[in-house]
Amino acid sequence: MKTKVFPLKYYLSMLLLACVFLFTNCEKEPVFDEELNSLKTEEKEQLTKAQKDYLKEKGIDISDIDIIGIDWCSIVPNLSGYYYANDGGHYYVRHIGNQVYWFGEHPSGSWANVFKGTIDGKIITGSFYDVPKGRIAGSGSLTLSLGCFGSGFTKLSGNNFGGSIWTKTTRPAYLPPPRPAGFGVVNDSNNITGRWVGDDGGIYYIRQIGNMVVWFGERNFVNGRPTWSNIAWGSRFYTQLWLDWADVPKGNTNNTGILRGFVEGPNYITLGHNTGGFGGSQLWR
Repeated sequence: MKTKVFPLKYYLSMLLLACVFLFTNCEKEPVFDEELNSLKTEEKEQLTKAQKDYLKEKGIDISDIDIIGIDWCSIVPNLSGYYYANDGGHYYVRHIGNQVYWFGEHPSGSWANVFKGTIDGKIITGSFYDVPKGRIAGSGSLTLSLGCFGSGFTKLSGNNFGGSIWTKTTRPAYLPPPRPAGFGVVNDSNNITGRWVGDDGGIYYIRQIGNMVVWFGERNFVNGRPTWSNIAWGSRFYTQLWLDWADVPKGNTNNTGILRGFVEGPNYITLGHNTGGFGGSQLWR
């Protein structure tokens, strides 16, 4: 008699476990859908706010018009802000005139890059350069197509670049902090690629390719964000550096200017004739 009761109890237990497993899986789909719908709602709300702000800046009374009926795809607003891409990266975009700049980084530290491009209609063309906040040392060209009213970008062409869709959204509260150099050298006056520390408290990730020089700099993380962050790009002629720079919205400042510097030794750079409020004057590797 006991030999018959045991299999019955066993089968009842297995049936109960199967029901629990089935119920749990059925519950996962609504939870996932709810999170996805929440993200889409947040993006839609931010886009609507950006549209209203744009009309206010133009002096248009939004109470008298239907913003839904406007052909937003024909308008290119200022694109500055935070974008999240399908490569898992954070992108901090700055739009000045017909120029677009960004610093992009993956939270894991696998890659980080600087981009500089030009807007022509709804197309952005430019070049990206990996910097040593990440571990990959690539570069290449990109052609991007703008979404309706600056809602994002789509990659049309570009080599050695994984991301293809960028969506403008709310900047996260906590962003990837500084880290050791992923690549670079030291003790080499002919190649300044590496991680540098400035007398302004900034950490600068510099990349030199031939006579081309780019960097990303950031300083003093407070509550998950740097107080300022900037990119620079330009040229090196022997020991001289001729650079332009611009803040990007990973930090909270919004300046631009020029820099003139000298490579004084293998691990020492001086900066002078700075404009736009740039405070640093010395960098060490």
